[in-house]
Amino acid sequence: MNKKREKKSIKDVIKKTVLDSGLWDNNQRLTHGFILSPDVYLLKKNRQKELKEIALALYDCLAGLGEIAAMTANPKITSGRTWGMIKRVLRTGIPRFYRDIQVLYPDFLPYICKVDFVEGTDGQFWITEIDGYNKHGLGYSTLAARITKAIQPRAKTFPGVAKIISQAIKELKSKANKLVLLYANQERFYLPEFLILKEELDQQGINLLVVSEDKFKIKKHHHLFVDFPFLSNIKLRKSLVKLYQKGKINFLIPPKPFFSSKALLALLKNNIQDKKLETILKSQISSSSLKRIRKYIPETYLINKREKEDYWQKLSQSGQFLIKETFSSGSKGIIFSDEPHFNQVLEKACCSGYAFVLQKRIINASNKFSYFTENENLKQDKWFSRLTIHFAPKQIASMVITARKNKKVHGALDCLQIGTILE
Repeated sequence: MNKKREKKSIKDVIKKTVLDSGLWDNNQRLTHGFILSPDVYLLKKNRQKELKEIALALYDCLAGLGEIAAMTANPKITSGRTWGMIKRVLRTGIPRFYRDIQVLYPDFLPYICKVDFVEGTDGQFWITEIDGYNKHGLGYSTLAARITKAIQPRAKTFPGVAKIISQAIKELKSKANKLVLLYANQERFYLPEFLILKEELDQQGINLLVVSEDKFKIKKHHHLFVDFPFLSNIKLRKSLVKLYQKGKINFLIPPKPFFSSKALLALLKNNIQDKKLETILKSQISSSSLKRIRKYIPETYLINKREKEDYWQKLSQSGQFLIKETFSSGSKGIIFSDEPHFNQVLEKACCSGYAFVLQKRIINASNKFSYFTENENLKQDKWFSRLTIHFAPKQIASMVITARKNKKVHGALDCLQIGTILE
């Protein structure tokens, strides 16, 4: 009886934390729901050390890629086949309006960079996506941290994205600690999680204005923005570009959409051992950082027209591969080799230039997690999981485990959202 009461009280604490966040207000549980779990993920000390080393290598790679992107604006030094490939990779999937501004200010790097990992059956962490141009997930990360605190209030944890953002604002000396989160019309779905971030930043003394592109009016005190989303409001877009070019506004996540392209994994990995590409990469990225990051990137290839379709067919059949669109979010654009339309998508990819990559599939280790059923019973089962880590330049902001029974692991009504504690 005592155990039953304890289980119920834990569930009530977790549920209250979610309800207090406002995420499920106005029947939003139907669209933003997930399965509640009383578990936390314990990150051991050796893993913490490993991730800190990845953070340093990651930002060295981002800095180098930023310099390489800036170099592409000068045709005198970037001629030839390999540079042509790099230029196309950095533009594919990115609206034309953003292609020129993304090569400005090469030393501007994201203060928050989201990276997705999976843990293989070999126990190794593998990078499946580097997403350096995305504010989505900041609110969910904050909520997962709150749930973790409610479950284990004395446990050691990462500082959290709000604290890292607060530190960044102080470094940038933003006037009156004001920050703007401007969201595009197609991002309305994420508004509930943006509001969670707003509430958390309020507690850090940061005034976050969350506003849609249709309602936003630029004012003199709007100096710092979270990011520069893909806006449909042309007038606003042009105004922000001019201000950015003049150095009048800044972004925590600068307008460099190419930092979210899955093609960057193929460039960094360089599985085809392109000597010219290797020279270019090592001219801007230290060999040690490149070596470290490559250790965590699965075999990844840019699907292109240089090779015939037969080549890609044979390569994909040589092992378990999946196809990914270079510019897509969540599980969209991910096709596993055992799906019936894999060959059809591969054929399309071969004709599309650099819009897709072929990546070795990492067999995801299953973890046992407990969860509450609809009848409020506590059960345990095996789940596939994805580790989403928000990196800052010299530290880790947060880490959240998303778990599903489906091999396509992403945020969904049937997923778990589990926070992390540190050993």
